[in-house]
Parts: sequence; C-alpha cells; structure tokens
Amino acid sequence: MTAEKLSRRKYLKYAGAAVAVGAIAAAGYGVSQYYRKPTTTTPTTPTSTIATTGKKKVKIGGTKPFTGPDALAGISEGNSNKLWAKMVNENGGIKAGDGNTYEVELILYNDEQKPENVPRIYEKLIVEDNVDFLFGPVWGPLGMATVPMVEQYKKFEIFGTCSFDPKDYRDWKYIVHTITNGPHYMEAILDMIWERVLPNDPDAKNIAITHGDDAFRGVAGGYGYEYAKQKGFNVVFYDTYNSSATDLTPMLTNVKAAKPAIYLNAGVYGDAILLMKQIKELDLNVKMVWAGTGTVFPKFYESLGKYAEGCVTCTQWEKGINYSQDYGPSAGDFLTAYQRDYNEIPDYHAATGFQQGLVIQRAMELSDDPMNSESIRKVAGEMEMTTFYGKYKVDPETGWQTGHKMGVVQWQNGEKIVVWPMTAGAKELWYPLKNWSER
Repeated sequence: MTAEKLSRRKYLKYAGAAVAVGAIAAAGYGVSQYYRKPTTTTPTTPTSTIATTGKKKVKIGGTKPFTGPDALAGISEGNSNKLWAKMVNENGGIKAGDGNTYEVELILYNDEQKPENVPRIYEKLIVEDNVDFLFGPVWGPLGMATVPMVEQYKKFEIFGTCSFDPKDYRDWKYIVHTITNGPHYMEAILDMIWERVLPNDPDAKNIAITHGDDAFRGVAGGYGYEYAKQKGFNVVFYDTYNSSATDLTPMLTNVKAAKPAIYLNAGVYGDAILLMKQIKELDLNVKMVWAGTGTVFPKFYESLGKYAEGCVTCTQWEKGINYSQDYGPSAGDFLTAYQRDYNEIPDYHAATGFQQGLVIQRAMELSDDPMNSESIRKVAGEMEMTTFYGKYKVDPETGWQTGHKMGVVQWQNGEKIVVWPMTAGAKELWYPLKNWSER
C-alpha cells in the first residue's frame, strides 16, 4: 500500500475502517451495493510521488485501478494526473487566491479495481499522508467507495471517470464531478441518430439496446433505454446480461431475430470485444453498432482490425473535438505533452485526469482560503470554465456535472473520427455499415 509495507497493526486498523464503512453505507450513504468485505491482501505499492522543491505545496492523493479489468482506464487517468502536476510545477506552481504560490505533490495508489480496498486507502491518504485534496478513482463502484471517508473527514474530492446512479445520491457535500454522468452516456449517440441519420433513413428509428448488469453498465444502458423511448425510438429489443458473461450468443441470437437497424450496447472493453466477435460469428448485420465504451481504446481496433471499422462510441473527449476555451492549455499542448511523456495518443480517460487537476487549480486560484476543503468546494460549485476538455459547470448543491457534453467518434481507416456534435468539427459519418460478408 505504501513504499514500505504496512505493519500488521496498521493494516488491521485500515481493514477495520473499511468494515466500518460498510456499516455507514448500509446506514444511508446509498453505497452499500458497491461495498464488499475487505480483501486480506495488501494493495500494491503506489506510483512514484510527484515531489516538490520545498516551497509551499498542496498535497493531492487518490487511487486508480493500475491493475484489474479496467486498468487501461486507470493508467490513462493516472498518467494525466501526473502530467498535470508536472506541468503545474514546471510553470512555477498554482498562484492561489491568498497570494501564495503552491507546488503540487501527488500521491496515487493502486486500488486493484477492488471497492473493498478503497476506503482504507483513502483513510490512509487523509490520516497518514495528510493530503489536502483528493482525486477520485476510475469506475463508479470505486468512486462510491470513497464517499463515506470523504464525508467523514470533510475532504474535497474531484471525481474523474466515475459515474453512478443519481438515485444513490445522499446529500454529499465535498464531491464535484468532471464527466457527463452515466445516465447520459447513450444520449449523444441517440441524439446523433435522431438528428443526423433518421432524416435520411426512417428505418434508423428501430433499435436494439442491451447492457451488462453491474452498476456502470446498468446505469448507462438502463437510462439510455428510457431516453430512447422518450425520444421516440422504436426499441425492438431490450435485454441485460451478466457483466462477467463469456458468451453472449443466446442474447445476440435474439437481437438478430428482432431485426433492428441499429444496435446499441452499454458495455466496457471486455464485453465490447466479445460482442463484436460474436455478432460477426452470428452474421448479425446492422447499419450502426455501439459495442460499449471500450470501443474508444486503440486496443479495440488493434484487437479487431478491419472488423472495428465503422464502430461508433460516445466519448467524454477526443482528439478532434474542438472547443472555444477560456482556461488551461490548448488541446494541442495537451496532446503534445501527453505523447511526449507516454508515447501514445491520449484517450478520454487521460483527458479526464487532466481536467481533475484543472478543476482544483482553478478553484485554488479563485479562493482566498485555498487549502480549505469547505472553501474549495464552494468555489468549485460556483465557478464555470471551458478547457480543452469542454465545459465545466456543476450544480452548486450536488456537485453533478451539468455543463459538459459528450461527443461521438467512429473508427474510420484505423482512426477515431469525430462525428458528433456538429458544432465541434464533426466529419462524415459512415452509414450504413457494410454487411459482414462484404467487409
């Protein structure tokens, strides 16, 4: 968990705290479904800390799933947390509203994508590492597992790629969000179909929707289904599947029988790959397909090659989505810096990680008490800005993101091309897709 292994006494202390969190969750935080009994193994050692030079500093901590099924997202977001801290320090630090300049010290731990690990690590960050503010993890259940500790210790936290069901909200006072939340993930694709495709193809109104049954997939798919009906789509097939399923052919056979024009699935990387392989095997031909958010990763295309061509996905940010910004580095500067440090093009998880930093940075600049969580939460709840990532504006009371809107990209000739919204530099949409036999 730390650079040096925890003593047995300290380990038991934090394991006990995690058990207490389970009781708190059950008592009304709305997070009990995300909580399990702590594992008996100690989480892996942290990433290297971003050190400072002895000047005034702000210490920020958090966890990411650097290992686990969604490690790609955790690594990307963590990379940009570190990149933001590095760029701030290289430019002299954060010039805060109290007249002082603060360099950033960053501590990130690997939560192994296990919600049961998260509470004790966040308590350690607060109690032993003495962090001033917190970066939230990647993935809804991990973020939700931070809530009891954040509320107990009254520490400001900025969620990154972490969405949840708004029904679980329980008057949390110290958290704000960067991303468009899970209930709205499918809306961008549905809006694009309605406004860009349907006027030229009435058959596009007939869609199939499926999703996994875990917290994220259930929220993205379930709310997407309701939005589709509200919008006026004809949902010819709707079903859920076990998120750990290794065979989707029974469900996909039913999708094929329903004959949708468009098929939308709220999944992550693993089931996106599985779904695409199996719809090809079943010769399930549709005019457009969204296999899940995992479609956004370069590895999706690397795994499927030409069979990934034409696949669409929603995205929180993408190279090629252009905004008229008023704060922070340009998209070009971010891309250059990320590629320089990590030798790859950043995905939206990476951009989200950088946005986490920009939110804290701007809030500190605007606050006359920049090391106080109450002050920073108030400022972060009231401020607005547009960065390379898009609009930041939250509901002052709940902290939910209301300003940021998602885009849609499509794999075309091995590249992700922005196809929505039209106001963000959208290009030609490949529609309809060719049948499998013609690819």
